[in-house]
Amino acid sequence: MRRGVHDHMVMYSGPMVSMFDGVAVHTSGTGPAMVLLHANGGDSSDFAAVRDHLSQRFTVHAVDWPGWGDSRKDATPSALGYAELLPRLLERLSGGPFILVGNSVGGFAAIQTAVKRPDLVRALILVDPGGFTPRFFGTLAACRAIGSPGLAPSMMRALPRLYLRRNTAAVQAIRDHAVAMSRDPQRVGAFASVWRSFTDPDHDARTSAARVVAPTLLVWGRRDPVLPWLIDGRRARRALPSARVVTLPCGHQPFAEMPAEFLSALDGFLSAIPEIH
Repeated sequence: MRRGVHDHMVMYSGPMVSMFDGVAVHTSGTGPAMVLLHANGGDSSDFAAVRDHLSQRFTVHAVDWPGWGDSRKDATPSALGYAELLPRLLERLSGGPFILVGNSVGGFAAIQTAVKRPDLVRALILVDPGGFTPRFFGTLAACRAIGSPGLAPSMMRALPRLYLRRNTAAVQAIRDHAVAMSRDPQRVGAFASVWRSFTDPDHDARTSAARVVAPTLLVWGRRDPVLPWLIDGRRARRALPSARVVTLPCGHQPFAEMPAEFLSALDGFLSAIPEIH
């Protein structure tokens, strides 16, 4: 695929891929517009277990953050950079306002966008979102260590084995992909850059979350060891008092680990929002 600063589209056998200043968006389906936002170290294929189902009811835009998937590789990404990028990207897409489905750092970006540009957001589905971790010395040191050049390649391989707690075909594909990406110095650099960015004092979603007005579903894997439900999850629930909350017995990516249960929660939440139908 040719990449450049101008928008263009490439048709594959699967979703249509649009490029917006080097950011790839994979689009499929028809209906209300939904945007899928992946975690650090992954890409839009993380949602493979649920994307076809969602595309039966929605126009699904699955984003590859800079540094990942079909997006530009020569990036030095950060959590705050993704959050700043998302509103600009949504303005370039059609069919808004959007249902945002954000996992981990993707959830952090979705929250920030819902507060800064509520006109762009119809509903939020936050899946183990980032930005709710207590800022203790130990957590900050862990982020710096994982983002160090020496540890980053091995952590790229190890984390999906640690935080994906159910063995499914989708989970295995994510793990295999992480191993492959850990051999690419540019992917390793992107992974490390985002982890280091978690130490930024502005990587804190609590104040922003309290200002969210869009209907919100909070989905959390109770067995997530990286963003534990008993710590991060409860902080998110307190910051989002109006959110519907669903916890599932899995790890960091419920849509890959328990896709049927995730889709049931999503469908039940969206069916209660009249303007989506």
